[in-house]
Amino acid sequence: MSRKKPKHRPPARSAAFADAGRKNLPADQRQLIASVANDITIPFFSGVLQHADETLIAQGGGKGLAIYDEIERDTHAGAMLDKRKNALISRDWEVVPGGDRPIDKEAADLVDSMIEALPFDQICKDLANATLKGFAVAEIVWARDGALIKPVRIKAHDQRRFVFDRDWNLRLLTWSALTEGELLPQRKFIVHRVGVRGNNPYGLGLGSSLFWPVLFKREGITFWLHFMEKFAGPTVIGKTPYGMLTDEQTRLLNTLMDIRTSAAVTVPIGTDVSFLEATRGGTVSYREFCDYWDKQISIRVTGETLTSSVSADGGSRALGDVHQEQLDVIADSDGDLQTDTLRDTLCQWIVDYNLPGAAVPAVRRLRPKNEKAAAETRQAKAAAAKAADEAISAIVKQAARFDDDQVAREYIVSFDVTDGLSDKTIDALVAARHDLQPAQVEEPDPLAVDPAMFAATRLKKKR
Repeated sequence: MSRKKPKHRPPARSAAFADAGRKNLPADQRQLIASVANDITIPFFSGVLQHADETLIAQGGGKGLAIYDEIERDTHAGAMLDKRKNALISRDWEVVPGGDRPIDKEAADLVDSMIEALPFDQICKDLANATLKGFAVAEIVWARDGALIKPVRIKAHDQRRFVFDRDWNLRLLTWSALTEGELLPQRKFIVHRVGVRGNNPYGLGLGSSLFWPVLFKREGITFWLHFMEKFAGPTVIGKTPYGMLTDEQTRLLNTLMDIRTSAAVTVPIGTDVSFLEATRGGTVSYREFCDYWDKQISIRVTGETLTSSVSADGGSRALGDVHQEQLDVIADSDGDLQTDTLRDTLCQWIVDYNLPGAAVPAVRRLRPKNEKAAAETRQAKAAAAKAADEAISAIVKQAARFDDDQVAREYIVSFDVTDGLSDKTIDALVAARHDLQPAQVEEPDPLAVDPAMFAATRLKKKR
């Protein structure tokens, strides 16, 4: 069997402006043309940027981001948001060095020890609030410990206290700067963003789309309560005789309203009291209405429904596993976003303060499914390698029947299992074949070949 040869691809040609004769790139290649200064999608552009969230602009009013706090007060929406956060922080984390140099590994150990001393899961859970509101802010309190500078506290803040300028710098709104805000020091505030689109630094969280199903569900529950009130007790109708004075009618109305809680009442002679029972038809119910919006909330937050509720039609184990995989995918995505944020902020600043010049490590959340798959892959590769070694050993033992080295070599390389071996390895196997005895088996070995027959076949092929 002929050996596989690597494919050779022609080298890529460099662009005209990047050839060796030109040292610099054109100016328009080194800067952002579609910048925030000419972005027509940013409303009310001034010294600070405004939110681009249409729901927040239309429904926020004077509350601003506080309208999204009301989403978390909904029992189902709040539970789904907590579930997504917990799916992330329930995973173990590790610090991965940014390079292979000793200083890079030292930086990773340093970051690992400093993060281990912090309530890291709570910090990550606070940063995950960006999932709802688009961005989250956390402030670092630094302290000196001998020759080291390390974070001793990281506190999350309300997003409504901050704005961003045109360079995406974070600014703190204070009583003396209620509009423009005060510029904040470097290496102090962590800003985690999700759903960033274009030049708007505020991000776009799930609140923009969750606001409506929560609102519709809340209105539906209001009607549902009114509906239950109507069915809990009949409507009392009092028919008064002609000529009854208005004051007497008012007293009668108050008396009739007390019928629901009183065992007995008195009414004037001539008054006809009756009860009107509420009736309804059809199959649509308020429960189905609210269940529908709960399902939409689950799909929007976690991308699935079966890990939080069971439908009336039930579900299979396989379908539940598929839904769990979708939740895992979202947790993986959230973890990757936080890894990028922490590498560019906390990890970068720890290295800048303590080991400048070292490659910046990354804090990564482990993926249980990937770890299991990797273990299974390693086990399969080990089994395949063992089987390949046994097959090669049997081939070399049979090659010992040949006295001619070239014939033995051709015999060894005629099997697929030796395709990946180098020429140097093949030569070593040919030289070592006489040290191995042919395999002793009771039945005919499929690898056993008569040397004379193999040599004759080889000469025939050459002809």
